[in-house]
Amino acid sequence: MKSLLRGKSTKTLGVAAFFLLVSSSALRAQTVGPAIPDVQINWVAPNEAMDRLGQAIGLLEQQVQSAGQGSPLVYKLKYYNTVFISIEQGVEVPTAVDANYGLFVPGVVDIPVEYPNAIPLSTWATYRQELTQLLQN
Repeated sequence: MKSLLRGKSTKTLGVAAFFLLVSSSALRAQTVGPAIPDVQINWVAPNEAMDRLGQAIGLLEQQVQSAGQGSPLVYKLKYYNTVFISIEQGVEVPTAVDANYGLFVPGVVDIPVEYPNAIPLSTWATYRQELTQLLQN
């Protein structure tokens, strides 16, 4: 009797695990929309990334002062700053670029956008690509 129940519970767990795996794959496919083609990127080391980001942030701050606080560059500056802080806290460079992108662009991660904005997705894709180019060897 015990072996019969054990066999049924094993089958039930196996089926449940299968459906969980399939549903999580489907959710991931729906919620992640990469803006960069899936290519192998040779990222710089974290210290180098922070140096490059620091310089880019300095330039962006000057551009924001000239353009004004209503400029889309304000959000680009926030994006670069959040990536810098993440790397400083020990997050890997590519993870910092992708995870922080989701804070600004809807549909990238399962959580709501932390910094809502009206910047077109094409502009965000350009920002992300520029950042990726900045942080690769």
